[in-house]
Amino acid sequence: MIGARAGAIRERVAASTAAPKPRLWRGFVVGLVLIPPNALWVLWMEHIGAHGPILSTISLFFNVVFVLFFIAVANSLVRRVAPRLALRQGELIVVYVMLTICTSLAGLDMIQVLIPVMTHGFWFATPENRWADMMSTAPPWLFVSNHEVLYAYYNGASSFYHPEVLAAWVTPVLWWTGFIFVLVFTMVCLSVLVRQQWSEAEKLSFPIIQLPLALTEPGLPMLRSKLLWIGLLAAGSVDFINGLHYLYPAVPYLPVAPTMDGRSPNDIANLLPDLPWHGIGWMPVTLYPAVIGLCFLLPLDVLFSAVVFFFWWKAMYVLAATIGVSRGWEDGAGKFIFPWANEQMFGSYIGLVVGPLLMGRRYFKNVWLKVWGKPSEVNDAEEGMSYRMAALGTLVGIGLLVAFSVHAGLPPGLSLLFFVVYYALALAVARVRAEFGSPVHDFHFAGPDNTITYVMGTSNLHRQELLMFSTYWWFNRAYRGHPIANSLEGLQMSARTRNSSRAMVLALLLSTLVATLAIFWGWLHFAYIMGVNATWNGGDWRGEEMCAKLQSWMQSPSETNFGALAAMGLGFAITMLLAAARTGIPGWPLHPVAYALSASWSIHLVWTPMLIALIAKALVLRYGGLRLYRQALPLFYGLILGEVIVGCGWTFVGMITGIPNYSFWGL
Repeated sequence: MIGARAGAIRERVAASTAAPKPRLWRGFVVGLVLIPPNALWVLWMEHIGAHGPILSTISLFFNVVFVLFFIAVANSLVRRVAPRLALRQGELIVVYVMLTICTSLAGLDMIQVLIPVMTHGFWFATPENRWADMMSTAPPWLFVSNHEVLYAYYNGASSFYHPEVLAAWVTPVLWWTGFIFVLVFTMVCLSVLVRQQWSEAEKLSFPIIQLPLALTEPGLPMLRSKLLWIGLLAAGSVDFINGLHYLYPAVPYLPVAPTMDGRSPNDIANLLPDLPWHGIGWMPVTLYPAVIGLCFLLPLDVLFSAVVFFFWWKAMYVLAATIGVSRGWEDGAGKFIFPWANEQMFGSYIGLVVGPLLMGRRYFKNVWLKVWGKPSEVNDAEEGMSYRMAALGTLVGIGLLVAFSVHAGLPPGLSLLFFVVYYALALAVARVRAEFGSPVHDFHFAGPDNTITYVMGTSNLHRQELLMFSTYWWFNRAYRGHPIANSLEGLQMSARTRNSSRAMVLALLLSTLVATLAIFWGWLHFAYIMGVNATWNGGDWRGEEMCAKLQSWMQSPSETNFGALAAMGLGFAITMLLAAARTGIPGWPLHPVAYALSASWSIHLVWTPMLIALIAKALVLRYGGLRLYRQALPLFYGLILGEVIVGCGWTFVGMITGIPNYSFWGL
């Protein structure tokens, strides 16, 4: 009895002295306030007023890390003066995740492609290109075709707030906003269904979230490390000098990355001018400090595999040149030929979905039992939503997207196939992020729009089907800033810090809705003032790509591309064999995730930082083990923060002065 009373007293004392629970509503408020300026910042950097950096194309969004760093520093100061006013870790995580969703949607591969798709074919139609006929069956509730409205949009010196302009845009904006919300909602449901298996059963490391979690720790203990400041000053100095070079050309340029005009002073291909070695293509040597720091966090075996497979693909391009089909050539049907890298990458990504499903079949069987209310070994009490709700949400979400597509003229069967393939690829992207944490995963031009046309042939598809496939190209052009990765990582951050995953789901959905509307508003507000054609970076080239794709499909119909299909099967088979070897052969060095990733375009920007991080991490683990690795982590965090702080700082100089400044990431 006395022992029980003593235990109860200890529990009450512990409860009274424990850290107060986070009031997550404060994180929601801060996140909602920051979403509009963050959306405008991303749009300005990547399209409206500058020439980079293209921050939505790297896995760890540097602009969000920049914001989180200064919020965390300010919050640490508030904690010393008024502890009750300081944001808790869970609240900071909510802010971070809401801004990542905003950046993903505002980025180069999402709404920045959608708006040109909505307008380009109507404004640039001529008797020669016959785009007017090509777009004649476009659903009017998804596009803007009024020439008077588009004249002001493309030429500027007007206002978005004229009644006739608002009337032309409101219907398609609201339809696409609903589409985007359902698209992301379904991703969140899928993330809930796989998170526990990947995190707790398979122990995937989720490398991308390590720095954001460190920045949200109470008191910011990482800032007390001297190694962090050494790394920060070293990386920051590089970007500071290069930023000065763009303002004052007499200051020397440190060639750590390709320049903004696409030139690469360190391109190995320049040393190989003759065939077949010239077939190796673009191969720049880059030294991005932040990417070196990020790659140090990645699993050693996957880093090794990524570098090995990068050179494997280069060998394939040399072989292609040797047999007379240089990299990038096409056959008469307009389909890429040997080595069919994009098609192999598609098959490999499907393998990355199938493999984990087979490996986790016991878990998914128990999830299925849980969905039907039967006894199950899994517990969803701490997940973002119940498994029954997540499964139902997935079905309803895909059903709504199919209904949307049918209303736009795409048959139900093709619509369902399209979104099943899309979400399979989305899960593969999430898997790459959770297991590898790769700094890039672009996966260009290999989505369901291209894949289905390979399988069926454009000659066997109707006009409206091709039109809708090309319209949906806006969220399938590339998968660099894919929202599913941010959804899954947000749920994982909540679970790891024991905060409410249900609140995180609400944050993800609320930020999706608010960010989408803010992005549309920001783009259109500045378009009608500045004019898309007159001043914006690259004008309307994404719309040009969409129309050219549709024109090619309609004017040059093709049959089934059996070479591409064989390449897809080969990519799938190689990935499954690598997965089997990894589980069945002790010490097998090559990872299946890296095979898919290393065929992408963006790997060219990071192969050297990967190699440097691989060597550094291997030496640290070889001679100092995990203890030295943990001690060295602040140095590599500092490399990331130094480049992020100074590099993002230059973007504000550019916004204030109106002069293009140093772009520290992307072309």
